[in-house]
Amino acid sequence: MKTAHDIYFNDYNLKFTLEHCWRELRFDQKWRSHSQPKEKRKEAGAEAVPEEEEEVRPPGVKASKAAKRKKPNEAAYDHIHSILAEKNTISRQKILDRLLAKNIDTLSDNEVALKNKLISEML
Repeated sequence: MKTAHDIYFNDYNLKFTLEHCWRELRFDQKWRSHSQPKEKRKEAGAEAVPEEEEEVRPPGVKASKAAKRKKPNEAAYDHIHSILAEKNTISRQKILDRLLAKNIDTLSDNEVALKNKLISEML
């Protein structure tokens, strides 16, 4: 470790002050991939190293927040959709009840057509 400090001091003319950070993060997955040299590809005929052997880095904070915003919660979406469907059927039933409560002679042609349409949909 002493030689590493000396090399850093010779290169940058500063003391290495972030040793505590380095000790915490040196085995972190993000930094291990940077410190290990990548294998060069051999001849075209040789087998290529599969990409699965490389460790996949976890997504960052910003990426995970963006993913949360993009993906709607499908369970909540289905629940809201079912509530809206129920509300629609209830409003149709109320309209039909109002039309059935009126006298047939006082209904206009549009109201009679709507009444017949709602009755056929309910059955």
